[in-house]
Amino acid sequence: MKEPIADSKADSRINLDSAGVGLRLAGPPSPRRPLIREVIQLAFCIAFLSCLSSVPVVAQTPQDGQFFDSSGVQIRYVDKGEGDPVLLIHGFTSRLEFWETTGIVAGLIKSGFRVVAYDARGHGASGKPHDPKQYGEEDIEDALRLLDHISIERAHVVGYSRGSMIASRLVDQHPDRVRSVVFGGWAIDNPVSTLSLADCQAAADELARGAFPLPLMRALQPRDSPMPPTDERPQFMDDLVAANDMTALAAAFRSGCGPREITAAALGTTGVPALAIVGARDGMAPSVRAMGREMADAVQILVIPESDHFTAAGHPKFFARLVSFLKESD
Repeated sequence: MKEPIADSKADSRINLDSAGVGLRLAGPPSPRRPLIREVIQLAFCIAFLSCLSSVPVVAQTPQDGQFFDSSGVQIRYVDKGEGDPVLLIHGFTSRLEFWETTGIVAGLIKSGFRVVAYDARGHGASGKPHDPKQYGEEDIEDALRLLDHISIERAHVVGYSRGSMIASRLVDQHPDRVRSVVFGGWAIDNPVSTLSLADCQAAADELARGAFPLPLMRALQPRDSPMPPTDERPQFMDDLVAANDMTALAAAFRSGCGPREITAAALGTTGVPALAIVGARDGMAPSVRAMGREMADAVQILVIPESDHFTAAGHPKFFARLVSFLKESD
């Protein structure tokens, strides 16, 4: 399968917003922080199963949103705009503002879509169970219950990183509820989902202790990029701990340790239009390409040059292709 490659002439560096809850387009990084720190910060903002912050993250009272009860767990969500519904699912340690600060919410509304985004359980202002059994299948049920709560029968579903994992299981188990699906920064059999059970459990233990999850970071690190210096890691974790319930995050992470529950063969038979978008320097990129080859008739692929797991979602080409795909799938 031939994969389209986006051009990358524009300089579209991305930084965390002041609340540390998402991304915004910005100019060059401040000279006060080396670029590697900006990259690692982004890793913990939108990473598949990890987000490390190098700039102080401040807990924030949500500015908008409603809540509904999802089998005993309060889930915060926003529902904006009119048109065909699009459900947005953010990544690990992030929250729904991720989609707002990238401009994706406003852009989709302007393009004629109804946008629904929510804080996944364990994240943002939603409830934070400490039992790993309260994640996994319950993450999928949260999406379904939210759609039921606001009377949406079928929606386009867009995920990034861990949000794409939830989206993949949603479309696999409930294809009748999904009009199309977009996987951002994720693929079947990616370096995080294929961590050994020992490394996966070790990373969960480190998260619970507020320690640096080295096995996880190695899996997500952009190719040819160094690991963050040892003397900077405590500050990364201090910022993360200050903004999150680490026991809940560790439980959410631990729920993904174990046998894989979805295959390319299964996903390719759903009949739901699918698109995968990945940065060329993302550790996920080889897995995305492999998924595209194995599911050549079922998934389209976009690779964004000079972007990695932590910057692709804010690239203009990400949004442009997202909108065109959604309109094609109507």
